[in-house]
Amino acid sequence: MFGKGFQCFDYLKQVLIADAMNFNMDVQSYRDLNIFTSTSGSDPIFNIFRESRTLGGREVIRTMMGQPSTDLDFLNRRKEAIQYFSEQRIALDIRPEQLDLIEHYLKFNKAYSRNNLLDSLVDFLRSRSGNDYYTISTGLRHLIRLLKYLDGFINTLLSEAAPEYLQGLGQRISGIINSEALKGAREWNEKKLRFYQVSRLDHVCRGKEKTAMKELIQLVYELDAFETISNVALKKGWCFPVYSADEEVRVTLTGMFHPELAQPVSNDLLLKKEENITFLSGSNMAGKSSLLKSLGLVIYLSHLGFPVPAERMETTIFNGLLTTINLPDNIGQGLSHYYSEVKRVKAAVSSLLEQDRMFIIFDELFRGTNVKDAFDASLLIISELSRIHNSIFFISTHIVELAAELRHFENISFKYMDTFFKDERPVFTYKLKEGVSKERLGMYIIQQEGIIDIIRQVSKKKGDLSSC
Repeated sequence: MFGKGFQCFDYLKQVLIADAMNFNMDVQSYRDLNIFTSTSGSDPIFNIFRESRTLGGREVIRTMMGQPSTDLDFLNRRKEAIQYFSEQRIALDIRPEQLDLIEHYLKFNKAYSRNNLLDSLVDFLRSRSGNDYYTISTGLRHLIRLLKYLDGFINTLLSEAAPEYLQGLGQRISGIINSEALKGAREWNEKKLRFYQVSRLDHVCRGKEKTAMKELIQLVYELDAFETISNVALKKGWCFPVYSADEEVRVTLTGMFHPELAQPVSNDLLLKKEENITFLSGSNMAGKSSLLKSLGLVIYLSHLGFPVPAERMETTIFNGLLTTINLPDNIGQGLSHYYSEVKRVKAAVSSLLEQDRMFIIFDELFRGTNVKDAFDASLLIISELSRIHNSIFFISTHIVELAAELRHFENISFKYMDTFFKDERPVFTYKLKEGVSKERLGMYIIQQEGIIDIIRQVSKKKGDLSSC
């Protein structure tokens, strides 16, 4: 009935559900990237997409963000749909209260009107209150307005220039609003509905066509979600990722930045099979963790078919993203921080037994143990990971001495966050450079905080007291 577009629409829904589960991303990774939760005072990434017209549209976005996909065809179709909204500056003429009232009406628990007008009138006089009639008629007035609007708007979706996904949505909407049961309602004056019109339309919308009505509302919510996401790209200067079907892992990023920073500094990255391990060094406060979060975020968003915070991105499709950036303590489980780190590394490398093309980020490997053990353990893990070439590993560390031991591995690249001293004060550029960091700020920070002076004052004070 609805042709290729409708079949495509249903197919893509099935693909989303089936393939989203194939993208390996766990709760810890969602937490590390602040997708739905906030840490250290920063807002969840989800809040960036909260400016939808409707609550239903917001929930559609939330569902999308919980289901990253590995399906190249699906990701391209969703990206093209959002990009079309962005390029055409499409703005839906709908109001949140309009959809709220329609949904409230469709969920109204009173029996729907009977098909016979006389029977319907008798039912109304016997058992229905004026408030019931008001709820039904109000919902139908807003529904008729929505049908009239969609009748014109679907031309935008059915345009030859529109992506196939949106054409499928347009054909599905057209099939619903042009059904015999609803077609005539668009000719009515919704401001002056007569009783027989209310009775007839209520019998249709809350009766045999109720499922179709609910689906129509969900389709509108999906369009609202597309508009919302496209506006983020427009307002924040995000780009739409370009996907590669190559089997070899490769990511090219130009102007990548973190969207939650007030004045973000952008960086460029090229990650490829030949150098699939990045050894990242840098002093305290140089911006290593922010860079790792930015990188994890663009990988995650690109596997939603969403725009990403960068000027340009080209990527192969990965089968999963695992991060270890803000690993929580597990005191309640009797686990030391070091043991928690070991368990996390084990979980990450175990995923490689099931999936290739994984993107794995480690921030400060084995910080929970002594320097000697951290050095030995990091060297062992990174050396063994160098044998794997079909995944990407991005690893930050304070132990720059590891670099000398890792230089002979051809697939390890060395990068650092630039910091230098000017007038005896550190300058943080937050720019990524080739090589290994040589700056040491740990002692500088200790001295600047005056900790030694405080200790000496305390010691002197205690000494004076003991001499009394």
